[in-house]
Amino acid sequence: MNRIDRLNALLIHLQGKPRVPIEELEDRFGVSRRTIFRDIKSLMEAGVPIGGDAGEGYFVVEGYHLPPVVFNKEEASAILLGAKFIEHSADSYTIEAFQKAMYKIKAVLKYSDKEFLDNLEEKISIRPRYGEPNDFPDSHIAEIQLAIATSKLIHITYYSQYNDVTTQREVEPLGMVFYSGRWHLIGFCRLRQDLRDFRADRIQKVRVLSETIDSSKHPNYLEFLNDTLIGTDAKEATIKVSGMVYRFMGESKYAQGFVEEKRLDDKSFELKFVTPHYEYFVRWLLMYGKEVEILGPSELQGIAATLATELAEHYASVFLVK
Repeated sequence: MNRIDRLNALLIHLQGKPRVPIEELEDRFGVSRRTIFRDIKSLMEAGVPIGGDAGEGYFVVEGYHLPPVVFNKEEASAILLGAKFIEHSADSYTIEAFQKAMYKIKAVLKYSDKEFLDNLEEKISIRPRYGEPNDFPDSHIAEIQLAIATSKLIHITYYSQYNDVTTQREVEPLGMVFYSGRWHLIGFCRLRQDLRDFRADRIQKVRVLSETIDSSKHPNYLEFLNDTLIGTDAKEATIKVSGMVYRFMGESKYAQGFVEEKRLDDKSFELKFVTPHYEYFVRWLLMYGKEVEILGPSELQGIAATLATELAEHYASVFLVK
């Protein structure tokens, strides 16, 4: 990136946040602190009102506005890809808002880039995986986002599928996470007096209240989610697989807690996993048959032997195999 482009990008970055730490600017642009100082001085000499310092971070004084931002076709293409994903992972209100933003983006493109983007849009699509719903439910994402951004308490009407009960709850919203094809609200439930994971599509009503919350009183919502999904008593498992099975596993191994691998030879690999559910893990391994060998621990080997025996006895009885 040449200096002119960097100065323009630096100004846009500073306008994107109330205050930007100098470390963030160093990481973003890959230059030294001395260079950042020179660039900020150059912008100030050009009339840009920049406040702050290296200790507290820098900011552009409120009220100063850049000329209209112009996107190149590469940047617009990246935004288009994001729009395609949003069509399958957001509610109708969010999709509508993003579509309005796309119209504004297209409006500032050069004519040649508009034609480029139109041609690209017709030839890019996102197909849901098998079993995923085609229509994303209206999940009150806009209201939840507002509450998270402004640190406001919310009142929700929530349907719990496991016991078929609808409850009224006051929740301190801490964050939103997208996994398993759905958005989830992670928050402190005052009814249960604990952190909870609420599927957004099961939230029937949301009301943002006036009370301001202090999210720092609660654990990090991502750590809570990690403990919920992976478990706090996760244990190691080591297996040996053939090269054919290794290729076939592909990305699916990550869902089972894959952490590292070691090539043993041209025909086999040693894989290590961390999982809290040995039985579930073994059931996943059984689909690969004799192409998988469990190296340890012995507890895992015992579970595999038991399940394999049960499976053999079941099919022997069904098909009268002797």
